[in-house]
Amino acid sequence: MANFVRVASHAEYFSNHDRRLKFPWSLYHRGLSRRLARVLVELPSPRPRVLVVGCGLEPFVPGAERPEYYGVDLDHNSVAACRERFPEMKDRLAVCPGPYELPRHGAFQLAFDAILAKEVIEHLEQPERWVRTLASALAPGGELLLTTPNYGRWSTLPLIEATVLELVARRDGYSRKHLHPSRFDKRRFQDLDIAPDVRLVGVETTRTGWALFGRWRKSPPPG
Repeated sequence: MANFVRVASHAEYFSNHDRRLKFPWSLYHRGLSRRLARVLVELPSPRPRVLVVGCGLEPFVPGAERPEYYGVDLDHNSVAACRERFPEMKDRLAVCPGPYELPRHGAFQLAFDAILAKEVIEHLEQPERWVRTLASALAPGGELLLTTPNYGRWSTLPLIEATVLELVARRDGYSRKHLHPSRFDKRRFQDLDIAPDVRLVGVETTRTGWALFGRWRKSPPPG
């Protein structure tokens, strides 16, 4: 969950992020984390470089310990909190220069074997511009992994967001109404126009039907 759109204070944002592991929020997030881990543990490199975009307070994927993780976020406070919580990653955490830019200095100059963004794309006004930026930082053969809420016809998530989750947000002093300017169903997610050398592997719907998990792969070098 990235803080790309400011609808709450930092304290509220951090509080919401920490809820992801607690019931009932875990019903949404646990399935996504398992799918991400499943892909990352199968990456062919012995020590794959994995970039977590919009890392919030979680610049890694639980259950996939082999990769060397790098984390970026648009929010300075999120990156500062990660550096405090995970000092061993201090040099692998950075602030994005803008919502459609990635850091390109230091350890971020080299391409990544996988780039993942959990619950970020729905916050962007120009989602395809953003995914093209991510694809440009992928190594040949690298994986792009994106998750997003499912606003498809048969998903119950829109109703839950408009009722239960909106009540929770208002209790905390803000509203979710304009939190997601880009809303995806499965077809729209599959049709993302990323780059000529990046092909769709597949889009899955989680068991609850509330979220989508998309996987794309950059073409390997010729020969």
